[in-house]
Amino acid sequence: MPSEIPEEARRSTALFLSTVDRAAPGLVTGFYLVGSVCFGDFHAPGAGRGRLGTASDIDFVAVTERRPGPAEISTLAQAHATTVTRFPRPHFDGAVLTWADLAAGPDACPDVPCAQEGRFTAAGRDGVNPVLFCELASRGIALRGPEPSDADVWADQGALREFTAGNLSGYWRPWWEKHRKISALSLAVGTSPWFPVWAVLGVSRLHHLLATGEMTSKTGAGRYAAREFDSRWQRIVAESLSLRTGGAEGRRGYRNPLARRRDTLAFLDATIDDALALA
Repeated sequence: MPSEIPEEARRSTALFLSTVDRAAPGLVTGFYLVGSVCFGDFHAPGAGRGRLGTASDIDFVAVTERRPGPAEISTLAQAHATTVTRFPRPHFDGAVLTWADLAAGPDACPDVPCAQEGRFTAAGRDGVNPVLFCELASRGIALRGPEPSDADVWADQGALREFTAGNLSGYWRPWWEKHRKISALSLAVGTSPWFPVWAVLGVSRLHHLLATGEMTSKTGAGRYAAREFDSRWQRIVAESLSLRTGGAEGRRGYRNPLARRRDTLAFLDATIDDALALA
């Protein structure tokens, strides 16, 4: 494996592939890491717990020559279970696609074996979207099979922009509406370190893509927001970047988590509208 791969990703990937290979030699002919690992922005567990943690996941694309049958899906499920039982964190998430799927793109892709938050399903669509395909095409790390640049991987930039705009209006705007309402749950979530990392950096990533045409990581999005956004947002951007990087970048600026929640929601409201204007 390439030396830049974090140990957490290295060990989970090695266990998954060796388990599959023993049970079904030749089944997985391509294997790629995407997500935070491929952007050099992987952050190991340690900040927060469970769903409110700020650590990275291990995101993968496994590739087969043909659609796996029931026995092969069972093998993949068992290999995934073996992996997450031994290494429950970070989450080991991804999709099992065929080479034909990679060429055809997400809209032509049927339900496939996939895993989300450590849970494997035989037929689903978790993560099967333009972001996954474009990320694989431009940044994917090949652990098995040809380099992404040498493979036929769908990477329609127009569809990626359209998906990004849809994500802003269909996911982030309702998410903002939900979390701005006062309740015990919304306050618990909103005062956690996860809240600004997920929201401020997540929406900044989408703004960055629509503004520049390039994909970036959460940390990259924080740097972009710190460089490009209005001065009134710099405090919450610096806070989010510091929480994401464990203090390596940015600066902590909030003593009151309720104030941080307020500014996160205000940032989200303004930045969603600003990003949609770029679409």
